[in-house]
Amino acid sequence: MIDQNNSLYADSILEEQLICARNRGLVLIEQIMQYELVEAGSQTRTIQKAIHELIAEVLCPPGKKPRFWHKQIFRVGEDTINPYSVKVTNNVIKPGDIAFFDLGIALYMEMDSSIHVEVDLGRTMIVPGTNIDPDKFRICNDCERLFLEGKAYYLQNQDMTGKELYEYMQYKAEENGWKLSSQLHSGHLIGLFPHEKTLGDTKFDYICPENTRPMSAPDNFGNKRHWILETHLVHPKNVFGAFYEDLLSL
Repeated sequence: MIDQNNSLYADSILEEQLICARNRGLVLIEQIMQYELVEAGSQTRTIQKAIHELIAEVLCPPGKKPRFWHKQIFRVGEDTINPYSVKVTNNVIKPGDIAFFDLGIALYMEMDSSIHVEVDLGRTMIVPGTNIDPDKFRICNDCERLFLEGKAYYLQNQDMTGKELYEYMQYKAEENGWKLSSQLHSGHLIGLFPHEKTLGDTKFDYICPENTRPMSAPDNFGNKRHWILETHLVHPKNVFGAFYEDLLSL
């Protein structure tokens, strides 16, 4: 059995497993796009069910049910302005709608199936249609671009505080004509499932205005912490939003 307190495991094998799990999650996203699950006329609830079934098919061993470390989010239309904490509304998808998903999956580790590692990925798409508002394309493109700019900014100084990175993301959103969602954080820790119980769930575990500690500070066991960066942009008139989420530090 792997000992979570073992720094060699946490610092080297965990990094490898986080990247491996993230790459497996990207395969799932490719399948969602390839199967064209998100189409006009469908209901949000129907798409959520289809994604759940695809997770079981693509990421789980035969006979095993998928495990999740946070609720699965699929938003469409005006619901895309809402943060994680707001319940998803069961909307009918229309042509030209923006849609995004936030996948929080706990995947078994290939080296030890009794231990699960967390995956957290978010992507946005536009449902095919005609006469689509150009701002929808712009916010989707900006969302991924600002994520990459935020990651590059962080990698230049990994000792920055969560407050500093949040304020940078807020500045970049406003500079490009958008605002951040009302979630009031732009990311969080990730690791072994369930990291919130083993490492804690305080303001210092989020990329938020209240986190004045260096993001490079070790966890409760003295190990390196790993971060997720979220970019959730919202139109200034609150008509639609876009979401992009991925590993920050790896």
